[in-house]
Formats: sequence, C-alpha cells, structure tokens
Amino acid sequence: MITYIELRCEQCKKIIKRKLTLHNDRTKKRKNKHIFCSGSCAYKYRIENDNIKTSCEFCNKEVIRSKSQTKKSKSGNHFCSKSCAASYNNKLKRKSRRSKIEIKFYNLIVKEFPNLNILANDKTMLDGYEADIAIPSLKLAIEWNGIVHFKPIYSQTKLDKIQNRDAEKLKIASNKNINLIVISDLVSNDKILQQAFNDVKDIINKLI
Repeated sequence: MITYIELRCEQCKKIIKRKLTLHNDRTKKRKNKHIFCSGSCAYKYRIENDNIKTSCEFCNKEVIRSKSQTKKSKSGNHFCSKSCAASYNNKLKRKSRRSKIEIKFYNLIVKEFPNLNILANDKTMLDGYEADIAIPSLKLAIEWNGIVHFKPIYSQTKLDKIQNRDAEKLKIASNKNINLIVISDLVSNDKILQQAFNDVKDIINKLI
C-alpha cells in the first residue's frame, strides 16, 4: 500500500501530496527545508526571500543578488554588468581629477540656482564628450579649462589631443545649438573664480 503525506508549498501555500519515502519523511522533519509545488514557486521564493532586489549603481536597472553576493561587496554598490561597473569606476576617477577651483565653481552655481538641474561631468549633451558642467534645460554647457589645455605640461602629444577634443566639443555644441562657455584658467585663484561665477551667473539669468 502506498502512503501519501501532505505538504504545504512554501510559496503559494497550496497543499501537495507526496509519496511517503525515507527521503521526504526526513525532509518533513527538517525545519529549514522548503517544499514547493513547482519550479516556478521555488524560483519566486528565492527571488523574494533568498535574493535581494536592488538597482545598478550606474544605470539604475533592477539587479537581483543573493544575500551572499551582497555581503561580498565591500563598497555596497551593485551593477547589472561589468560594463556598468567599469563606467561607474571611470566616472569616479574623472571626478577625482577635477581641480579644487572647478569644484568650488560648480558648488557656487548649484547654490545660486537650486531649482535648476545642474550636472557635473555630463556626457549626454555633447554626444559622448564630457562637459564639466551641463544645464540641459537651458542647453548650456560649461568647460573649466586649466593650464593643461594651453601648455604641454605632460607632453606636446597630450596637449594636441586635448586641444583637438576641445575643438570637437565646440563644433558639436554649435551644430546642436548649445551654448558652450569656456573658462580659461591659467592661474587658479579666487579672482578668476569670482569673475567666472559673476559672468556665468549673468548668462544663466538671461537664459532662464
């Protein structure tokens, strides 16, 4: 005579009947063993309980990670792909290369115009080229060009590459009817900072 036992699906709570065997008899006694009526329910349970839903730090796409994987992340950041992880880390490196005066300038603009969406290191307005500061709603981009844009601090080859990139940004901005302001900074002092802030503030006020 075949004996059946009744078990409850951990996910949908449906009662299921299983043949009584030595294996599932022991399974019934183990409190940490979950029973499911189907593979679909098993998958849903893992998603909802064993895994954690989060978002990619770079593109905000939903990411599902196991609890063990989340513990391995020292930074606490999660990514949907290696590409997004690399892009995020490169973005951090770019931010770390911003000069102190450029950061001060950005903070002054943000404080003066709190209602505007002001982006740092934006790569969308200029077709993949980076704008130090971008205000999409005004079609305005700002470049803070330090001495490396004008003198061969590292090498002439490096300078030529930088200046070619600067010229390409101007060309793209012109073609897209974007106002591109270039601030030339050879000395990096408070006088340059204040003058640049006043000039840009007047321009933004006219565009608003």
